[in-house]
Amino acid sequence: MTAREDLLLGFRLAVGGGRGSIVRLVLSAVGIGLAVAILLAGASAGTVKENRDQRAFASYVRSEPIPGVAPLAYRAATTDFRGQAISLVHVRPTGPNSPIPPGVDRLPAPGEVFLSPKLDELVASDTSGLLAPRLPGKPVGVIAARTMVNPNDLLAYVGTDTLRSGSMVYGFGAERGYDVMLEQGILALLLIGLFVLLTPVFIFIGTISRLGGAARDRRLAAVRLAGSSLRQLRRITAAESLVSAVAGLVVGAALFLLVRGAVPDLQVFRFGLYPEDLTPPWPLVVLIVLLVPALTVVTAWIAQRHTIVEPLGVVRESTPPKRRLWWRLLPVLAGIALVLPDFGVASELGRWALIAGAVLLMLGIPALLPWLLERVVSRIKGGSPSFQLAIRRLQSDSGTPSRVVAGLCVVIAGAIGLQSLMAGQAALGAYEDTTDGRTIVNTEGPVADKAMAAVRAVPGATDVQAMRSMFVTMDNALSSFAVADCPTIEASAGVTACHDGDVFAETPSFHKGQSLTLTTLDKKEQPWTVPVTPRPLGSKPAGIAQYQGVRVFATPSAMAGVDLTAASLTMSLRDGAANPDFVELVRNSVASLGWEANVSAYNKNRISDEARMFGDARNILLGGALFVLLLAGVSLLVLAQEQVRERRRALGALSATGVPVRVIFRSLVWQNGIPLLLGIVIATATGIGIAAVGKRMFWRSLYIDWAAVGVLAAAAIVMVLLVTASTLPSVRSAAKTESLRTD
Repeated sequence: MTAREDLLLGFRLAVGGGRGSIVRLVLSAVGIGLAVAILLAGASAGTVKENRDQRAFASYVRSEPIPGVAPLAYRAATTDFRGQAISLVHVRPTGPNSPIPPGVDRLPAPGEVFLSPKLDELVASDTSGLLAPRLPGKPVGVIAARTMVNPNDLLAYVGTDTLRSGSMVYGFGAERGYDVMLEQGILALLLIGLFVLLTPVFIFIGTISRLGGAARDRRLAAVRLAGSSLRQLRRITAAESLVSAVAGLVVGAALFLLVRGAVPDLQVFRFGLYPEDLTPPWPLVVLIVLLVPALTVVTAWIAQRHTIVEPLGVVRESTPPKRRLWWRLLPVLAGIALVLPDFGVASELGRWALIAGAVLLMLGIPALLPWLLERVVSRIKGGSPSFQLAIRRLQSDSGTPSRVVAGLCVVIAGAIGLQSLMAGQAALGAYEDTTDGRTIVNTEGPVADKAMAAVRAVPGATDVQAMRSMFVTMDNALSSFAVADCPTIEASAGVTACHDGDVFAETPSFHKGQSLTLTTLDKKEQPWTVPVTPRPLGSKPAGIAQYQGVRVFATPSAMAGVDLTAASLTMSLRDGAANPDFVELVRNSVASLGWEANVSAYNKNRISDEARMFGDARNILLGGALFVLLLAGVSLLVLAQEQVRERRRALGALSATGVPVRVIFRSLVWQNGIPLLLGIVIATATGIGIAAVGKRMFWRSLYIDWAAVGVLAAAAIVMVLLVTASTLPSVRSAAKTESLRTD
């Protein structure tokens, strides 16, 4: 037979071998298809970052003066609507050639607004009527979608002719400056996470490629009897494997295209993706198309290393190969050598050393686990019959279960390490609640009286406190200085018996007759002489004073000769009507003041943007880890069903000799559980080690996310139990003594 005929024969054996062959082909195609879809998504990571950077650069403002260009007065403000942040960009041209933001063909006139597509949808879908008053103008157009950094951005360009302060913008499109520590640190973590999620995929492909190995060997023995040579058998094996690989490539491409079409509805770091972002570069696509079939063929050939296919049957080596330790320690030692030196994550060398070191440490898991499992099971003696059956099976073949569990444990180790790093960073970014659940309103001086009247008129507003804020030099540094009436001072500053004309200070450095300079936010300075001996401030409870960090309080009568109209106003109030939209009503009350007023509703759960980014990354990686655990579960399920099918004769013989089915089933639980428990211990130690060396990217104390450890370990254990339980019908069928008559 020629090589072409050998390949055609392998193809016919793969698709024409009866119902069993079709089932194996479908399972292989689905399994490899899932893996290919994940690989294509991972290969798109570079395109995602490049496209997002291009959109971010295009929208970034240029403040360097350009000769001949009339600048655009530009001021960004933020408002929240039911937990969603909305960016309001107020613009005022200073000439006919003032720059135009990307996505619009003209600047909005005063009283006009351009809305992003998602904000336009949100306004149209708001049945409460609370959002429309937040937009200071009439919507006249929609910003072009592809110019938004994220498809889910809520952004409005607001035209105004009263913008007195803000940035002067001479153009759009300059490259922005990065916060190196944050950007490069999160990049390093994400690259490690990408490797964590992709490594088990290759192990899964290799496991799927071994599907139906016993049946394939029997077919090859028949072909060998017909006169085929060993070289021809290898070609036939390659052809059989290529059929499932090609089918898997087709299924994977279809799954990837389905996911790609749905990405506008997904969020990553609260950032969305456009479908074209999820486009892998063609060299990587070619690499995947070549790598997946090559991996399936090579794995099928490796599976036959210890199998001798002869015309009269198949002979398998009964003695497992002796596993050596020295080469298995090399990736671990190399990883330790790379992560121990502190090169600094901001440097290119330090970043890649950390990534490579973490990758090598995780590669040590699949390298060490088979050796450790072999040593552990070889020393176990005694136990229940089911336990002894499992140990004997693992002693004769520990490589197959350890391969699947190794991929699963790579996910657990990487996820534990990354979860700990990101959870620690998110915890550091949590804001302390200094407002006691109060709503805070900050306004600039010129609109303070108007804002005060609007806030007091909000239905349900109670316990309104207000103070004028400035700065004073104290202990050689600017400190917060506030002017308020006695009820506000007594409620928020921990003092009693306040009288109009009093002054309160944290330190005794102030004294009667001292001349000081008060400074407003707009840098306006005024002289002030301390009229009385300051009284000490008490311990400030949570409230407006602690929120503002006030160190000096003065009552209105103590401010003779000082113009307070330029001082900013800070108010705090409570909801007396238990209205869930109370904060929205407060925001609407000052919405007409534009950038000159903002409302904050802080609570103990509020976190910084940086911490929220790490928290979102943590959730994404946890979800990805659980998905890959599910993929590994599918791999275990396929492998378990195939093993039961291959061991039908042995299971039937055990049942015929009087071994109950429940004992056989419990032996399968031990057989799958022992490698998993050993792997979880190794993975947890590796993950904690990665967190210990990676913590220096952000902080110096070790933070272990034990909740993530528990979730991942529990998910792995539950998955193994479910997979084993799914084999019970097959075990019952194989354990029937009647099945021995057909073998």
